[in-house]
Amino acid sequence: MTPMTPVAPVTRPGRAAPAGVGRRARSAADEGSISLFLILVLFGAGLLFAALLSDQARVLYANGQAFDLAGSAARVGAQQLDAAALADGTIQVDAQAATSAVEAYLAAHDIHDTEVTVTGATVTVTVTQHVGFRLPLVPGASGADVTQTRSATATAGP
Repeated sequence: MTPMTPVAPVTRPGRAAPAGVGRRARSAADEGSISLFLILVLFGAGLLFAALLSDQARVLYANGQAFDLAGSAARVGAQQLDAAALADGTIQVDAQAATSAVEAYLAAHDIHDTEVTVTGATVTVTVTQHVGFRLPLVPGASGADVTQTRSATATAGP
């Protein structure tokens, strides 16, 4: 007679297999340490992702702020009309007064990296802001520079 090989019991759907059937025996070295390692790695990856999102949100905010400040500064500069040209009926911006007014306006908003160009009745302002990263992921990268340029033109009004 040949020895019979044990056959696993058949279970019905919805019923658990008898104890010890279909389970792997635990060794002494299996302490669940891979679970702790995986949790720590996922937690670290989540922190890095959150820092990246936070830095990108700060860059987008600075971009919008630079856009608004450049436009407002250009309008301030365009209000500095040349009195002599205005007496002749010509609308022209006083370049020196416009540059001083734009720089004073932006300095009041703690912006110092600017470029002002005055051409006739048009004032163009370029604002550059540096946004520092909270957690630089790339070695040597301290942040991002955001640059916005806006123009305003003085016109005859009522």
